[in-house]
Amino acid sequence: MTGSFGTKVFEVSQSSIVTPSDIAISEALNYEEQERAGDKPAIYIKAPGAMNISFSIQVMAPYADVVGEIRFWLLKMRTQQPEVLTLGTTAWGSNKMLLNKVNASEIVVAGDGTYSKAKLDLSFIEYVAEGTDEDGKKAAEGPVEKAARIMLAEGV
Repeated sequence: MTGSFGTKVFEVSQSSIVTPSDIAISEALNYEEQERAGDKPAIYIKAPGAMNISFSIQVMAPYADVVGEIRFWLLKMRTQQPEVLTLGTTAWGSNKMLLNKVNASEIVVAGDGTYSKAKLDLSFIEYVAEGTDEDGKKAAEGPVEKAARIMLAEGV
């Protein structure tokens, strides 16, 4: 196992090659520069920012189900459920990570209509707490999230 996101395992085996590459980890402070007369600005540190992690996965038949991998990651993002992200033996972030972007590119469709290759770029953000709108209301779960959870549970 080279890592995992929740129950999804990144691995290299005789039947499956799904490994992250081009891994990038970033985090920045939330701060405010305060002007001072005749001097450099003072820095007011508000809080640490959320950690961001991104990486790519190359999926190729017959070592991976190309369409299945694309569907899985799109559905996983649509469920809006943060999970533990582990790369190697390290779980990243002080909290769980939320998959916030999936980009499938370099898709190759074979002559018989099957997908033979794709590159998946996945982006995650550290999920510290559920936010609210201006009125203090949490986001309502909609039909897209419900359908995505059902489809993942059914292995679609």
